[in-house]
Amino acid sequence: MKKSLYFLLVSFLALFLTACNIQTVEQFEQMEEQERSADAHPSSEQPEAKEQTPSVEDETAEEKQKVEEPESDEKASLEGEERASHQKVEGQKAQQETKEVKQQPKQEAEKSQEVAKSPSTKTNQSTTKQADDKQKANTVTPTTEKQRQPAPKKRTVTIAIRVDTLLKHWDKLDASLQSEKYVPKNGIILKTTTYELLSEKDTVWDVLQRATKEHKIQMEYQGANENIYNSVYVEGINHLYEFSAGELSGWMYKVNGVYPNYGCSQYVLKDGDVIEWNYTVDLGRDLGHYWDGN
Repeated sequence: MKKSLYFLLVSFLALFLTACNIQTVEQFEQMEEQERSADAHPSSEQPEAKEQTPSVEDETAEEKQKVEEPESDEKASLEGEERASHQKVEGQKAQQETKEVKQQPKQEAEKSQEVAKSPSTKTNQSTTKQADDKQKANTVTPTTEKQRQPAPKKRTVTIAIRVDTLLKHWDKLDASLQSEKYVPKNGIILKTTTYELLSEKDTVWDVLQRATKEHKIQMEYQGANENIYNSVYVEGINHLYEFSAGELSGWMYKVNGVYPNYGCSQYVLKDGDVIEWNYTVDLGRDLGHYWDGN
């Protein structure tokens, strides 16, 4: 068996080697044929290459010429345009110079006319200014005179209403009126208040009416045509009436510390007068006033 196997291997190797040799021989023969053909063709291919080279050079030259031709055309057109624009600018400058030369005599003539007119206009302006100044002076003087005149001084008086004597004679007062509502603890129904005189004929009665209305103080009176005194008679203030504290009680007024002997509607006031209404329980004697009957 071993011999037979060995023989088979040897025969297989021999066949393999013979096959390789056959391929190598065929390849070698093909290579020789190719070399022979290459030696025969070079002479015919070289002239073709030589013939083709000039065509490439000619094409490049033609292209260069084509590129150069448009560039030269563009340069020529640009130069022409620059020359034309330069000529236009020079023409415009020349036209402007001619216009300026023509306008110079006209301007000189206008200037001379203005110079001739200026004196008259200046004189007219000066006259108008003088007239305006006179008008201003005329209008200013009356206003300044009015301003210099001092404003009229206000004429004022003061008035007060008091019941101090009732605090001293509390027992004489009617029991229905013994209250702070009618008789305040400080004895003041209306504190000293200033009023402006509205006319030259304002009286004590006029100011009393304004004060009681403004401060909402109750007041009752008798008209001048209702009594023999021909004057207004005040019957009650703040619900305190004549005879509320006895037969000799009632209201009296004084001006600048003096009790007049006539009615309040007859006493004409002057600037700075001081009015005071007081309640009396003894016909004024408790207030320091002694009436002699006249």
